Amino acid sequence: MLDRQAIIAKFLGDMEPPAFASPAAIVAKALPALQPSRRIDVPTWATKRKVRGAGFSGDWSNDFAAYMVEPARMLTSRRYSGLVFCGPARTVKTEHLVINALGHRVECMPRNMLILSPTKDTAREFSIEKVDPFIAANAGVYERLGKSRGDDNIYDKRFAGGMRLRLGWPVIGQLSMFDIPDVLLTDYDRMVEDVNGEGSPFKLAQKRTQSFGSLGMAMAEGSPGRPVLDDEWKAATPHEAPPTTGILQLYNGGTRGRFYWTCPSCGELFQPSMDALKYEIRDTPGQSAKTVEMACPNGCLIKHDKKFELNRTGVWLHEADNGQLVTIDDPAIASTDIVSYWCEGPVAALQSWEQIVLRLLQAREDFKKTGDETSLKTTINVDQGRPYLPQQLEVGEGLSEDALKAGAGRYPIGVAPDWTRFITVQVDVQARGFVVQADAWGPGLERRLIDRQEILMAPDGAPGAPRPCDPARYLEDWQALLPLIDHAYPVAGSELAMKPKAMIVDSGGAAGVTTNAYSFWRKHKRRNGDIRIYLARGQGGLTRDRARYGTPEKVLGSKKIKRSDIRLVYVGTDKLKDEIVASLTRKDPGPNAYHLSDLLPDRVFSELCAELRTPTGWERKKSAQPNEAFDLAVYGRALAIVLKAEKINWDRPPAWADVVARNANSVRRVTDAAEGAAEDAGVDADEPAPARTETKKKARPAKRRRRDGAFVMRGIK
Repeated sequence: MLDRQAIIAKFLGDMEPPAFASPAAIVAKALPALQPSRRIDVPTWATKRKVRGAGFSGDWSNDFAAYMVEPARMLTSRRYSGLVFCGPARTVKTEHLVINALGHRVECMPRNMLILSPTKDTAREFSIEKVDPFIAANAGVYERLGKSRGDDNIYDKRFAGGMRLRLGWPVIGQLSMFDIPDVLLTDYDRMVEDVNGEGSPFKLAQKRTQSFGSLGMAMAEGSPGRPVLDDEWKAATPHEAPPTTGILQLYNGGTRGRFYWTCPSCGELFQPSMDALKYEIRDTPGQSAKTVEMACPNGCLIKHDKKFELNRTGVWLHEADNGQLVTIDDPAIASTDIVSYWCEGPVAALQSWEQIVLRLLQAREDFKKTGDETSLKTTINVDQGRPYLPQQLEVGEGLSEDALKAGAGRYPIGVAPDWTRFITVQVDVQARGFVVQADAWGPGLERRLIDRQEILMAPDGAPGAPRPCDPARYLEDWQALLPLIDHAYPVAGSELAMKPKAMIVDSGGAAGVTTNAYSFWRKHKRRNGDIRIYLARGQGGLTRDRARYGTPEKVLGSKKIKRSDIRLVYVGTDKLKDEIVASLTRKDPGPNAYHLSDLLPDRVFSELCAELRTPTGWERKKSAQPNEAFDLAVYGRALAIVLKAEKINWDRPPAWADVVARNANSVRRVTDAAEGAAEDAGVDADEPAPARTETKKKARPAKRRRRDGAFVMRGIK
């Protein structure tokens, strides 16, 4: 048997043990840490930077975005412990304040650095798409990158001189325990506002750098993304930003620097803001955008081709304690430990004025057509570099019963206007029964509320009837909704009436409502073979889709995700409430206008005003205040979206959205006497309109009686 030494010898053979590291190699590796910092600032280091990318490869030029030189220079300031830069996209702010700062620290001031992106995924992309190409393109930085295993990972990199770079995202584990001299936060307004209940990312970053005294630096940059909190705000100082959270809140706590140009014609110093862009309104957004020019306060017009030179000679002015405007080196500058900057879209090096105006006009058209302000918010935040005042924050405050009643017209209840193209019915489920509204829709999705009723008694044949309606307990009570889908509303100025295209019913509420709603929907589908009844499920939050038609994630009563036969309309309630308010407050008839009759019950007006718009969505003014009319208006809009009514070509509409004379849902109006005679004869009194082509026999509707010019189902109170 081989002894231990023989076994070792057999497997190692003639292998030599690794040599000890030489003292010279150890000293050489440690020398960068022993060298003093090079006393140059970030823009000076950047003059030797190489850029390698799909759009451009070559030497870095500070003149390309000259407005970024001063902010980047302040990254080595001993006067300020924090730096904030707010600006639109395409200002090259990340390259100057994050990437160039990294290169400067690696070569001139080796020390630990933490770069935070909004999420783990964006941190990964930043590492791969920004940091790695930068290191590869610059020999001085690449040579200092560690070559040992573990020195070059996605979220962790080590450089000569003892410098460690961490790439992370705002969680408390990244922003606690460790002291770090440089913490750089990119795309700040897309980060969480509060990190695990400990405070804002920037404030936590300042705590991490605090122990380094005047050598520490916390930097935040990004485009504004948080809404304005006060629509009546007026600036108290020349450079104050509107009240909001995020990057502009940090800016307001600093020196409040704004960028200024000198007019080449009159020599006037002015801010190149969005308000200074002037353009003509022409037939299309593209034609209008081509006319854009910059106007100085004296009215001198400046062409876009002057922008580069104006940026090169521009100057940052900051607020002083006495309210005056001063340069960064002036001793009178505001007493604060944060140096802050804010510029707007016209300054950005990588976007033209024509692009800015084009996107603004296109977004305005989208909002006018759909009431959805997502595109408008995006272009104002990202292209213009401005905070967004929600359109509905302003009108939501002013929405009152008196205002709605004053704008209401004298329209008969239960009668559709002559411009009606289709009708929808909306049902809200309450503990006491069902609340029902019907809307008539016209071209451009102009609509009018034509009916409001409540179903408070159980239908004939329901267990225990007559009794109060109880949708959560009795599936049989839901049968009271079926006549609504076949109820024909007379059309003004016509011998025809129109049946609803579809009905949408709330599927949430007290225990038992969802189960009964699903059973009701399935029964209707089996009986009719088509879908004219839709179920709604509200979803709060301003990031939700406006309306989405799909299956529930989990079958009711099952712990596992299974395929479901149920289809739901997922309703983005907060977004759509914004649109409803815009429609109700539109002064003139036209696309998306929502008309009310002064003959509607008073409670309809109060329910429409029951909520208040906040920066995060809609909230009830009082917890117990009814809001059924507001919710039903939202369901109607969601149903129109699901029906793809927003995409209708009104010159060539589908049969269900055609003019009343040719509409697939039109029927002949009949008098009470004619209805009775038809019943005695055993025929359907609601014959199709002459121009309508029947493809299949329609089910005979329930018996109706007529009241106040409208057909009302028997048994419905």
